[in-house]
Amino acid sequence: MKIRAKLLLVIVPLLIFPLIFIGFTSYVSARSGITKVAKKFLSYKVTEMYKFCNRQVEILRDTGLINDETYVNLAKKSAIDYADTIGLSKTGYFMGFNSKGDVIFPKLKDKNVAKYNFFQEMKKNKSGLIAFNYDNKDRTGYYLYFEPWDWYILLSEEDTVFYQDANNIKKQVAYTLAITLAFAIVLILLFVKKVTDPIDNVVDTMKDIITSNDLSKRVKVEYDDEIGYLATWFNRMIEDLETAYNQIKEYAYKSVLAKNSEERIRHIFQKYVPAEIIDEVLRTKGEQLLVGKKQVTTILFSDIRSFTTISEKLSAEELVKSLNTYFNIMVNVIIEHKGTIDKFIGDAIMAIFGAPVKHEDDPLEAVLTGLNMIKNLHSFNKKQIALNRPPFKIGVGINTGEVVVGNIGSTQKLDYTCIGDAVNLASRLEGLTKMYGIPIIISQFTYEETKTQIDARELDSVRVKGKLKPVKIYQPLDDDINSEEKEAYLL
Repeated sequence: MKIRAKLLLVIVPLLIFPLIFIGFTSYVSARSGITKVAKKFLSYKVTEMYKFCNRQVEILRDTGLINDETYVNLAKKSAIDYADTIGLSKTGYFMGFNSKGDVIFPKLKDKNVAKYNFFQEMKKNKSGLIAFNYDNKDRTGYYLYFEPWDWYILLSEEDTVFYQDANNIKKQVAYTLAITLAFAIVLILLFVKKVTDPIDNVVDTMKDIITSNDLSKRVKVEYDDEIGYLATWFNRMIEDLETAYNQIKEYAYKSVLAKNSEERIRHIFQKYVPAEIIDEVLRTKGEQLLVGKKQVTTILFSDIRSFTTISEKLSAEELVKSLNTYFNIMVNVIIEHKGTIDKFIGDAIMAIFGAPVKHEDDPLEAVLTGLNMIKNLHSFNKKQIALNRPPFKIGVGINTGEVVVGNIGSTQKLDYTCIGDAVNLASRLEGLTKMYGIPIIISQFTYEETKTQIDARELDSVRVKGKLKPVKIYQPLDDDINSEEKEAYLL
């Protein structure tokens, strides 16, 4: 949005709102005053009718004829005749009806008004000013309830007549506001143009420089004020811009080279290293690459049993194809559960859960990974058998504990990995699967983190290097086994 428009958006409302407020206040005051006068006028005539009816009742009461229906009806007729004598405008209505809505006077198209909302409103109070719609016209009226005869006496006038003077004032205020506003806007436009023309000159010069790349152009300094200072300093800035422009070009060129280099590195290594590790390496510079940190992670080891025997039964081509298919399946399972492939050690896989990105459910995801690896192995083995190839058997060991995580190695060759006793225990648990004849073993540390989400049976306790007490080991149970089998395992 241009400055000219912004100035108009600021100044014009400052004129409009006070004018509207003054006009609205004048209109409301006029309408309120007229309403009071009109209300007094309406209430005066209704009160006169009320007094006439009351005098008729007093006469009947004084003469002892208050209960004589004939004389009461004559008194009511006299009151109705009196209503006809009260002077009204052409649009005024003098109406009377009982509490059931039956019309007493005058003769209307409706013999009963109980269906109208205004009648229901009138029944809530014995007197008052009321606005309503009757015969498709908005009206304002005043009414009184005459209890001795159960009459509602209502005098009303059309709103167009009732508020005619107020509406005339509203029109006059609107005309005055429009003329004043138009005149003010013209003056403001002239003033704003005078103020913003020098700024437009600066903008035009900028556009010319950008379009033509001609840094010799300068802004004409027209006024000795803030805008003039702006033009002067802009010209000084242009003098230094060419040098800065050359520096920016050089920096941009180097940035592009660095970006291309980073993309090449990412493209080359993304097939071998997880994306999270690539990101961390690219964010870290120099010797910081060799800085590790301690954190709790869950480590998973898996290994193919009797791999040497399998290798002897397959040709080199078949062995590579089988291994690639197997690794693709297992790696996908690990990644689906937010794990990171640490390394392939021959036919073994080492995966980390909780580094470089930590999650609250890393131990659970590691256990689920192991269970799903076994499930997917069954599908893999069916295809192996169909291809007349030997099936694979694997063991999985999982442990949770504190390790040192980081880029370990030298500045020439780094591995993002973790080291520590927790890693050694996970590797040992994988080896114990052969001894216990089961596919998965988890440590008590992993079990403590997951026991509320999975079922597992305790197997044994094993001695671990560096720990005084033996560590309990568990077999996690797959949800696919039935409840009877699960109960038997947990006995």
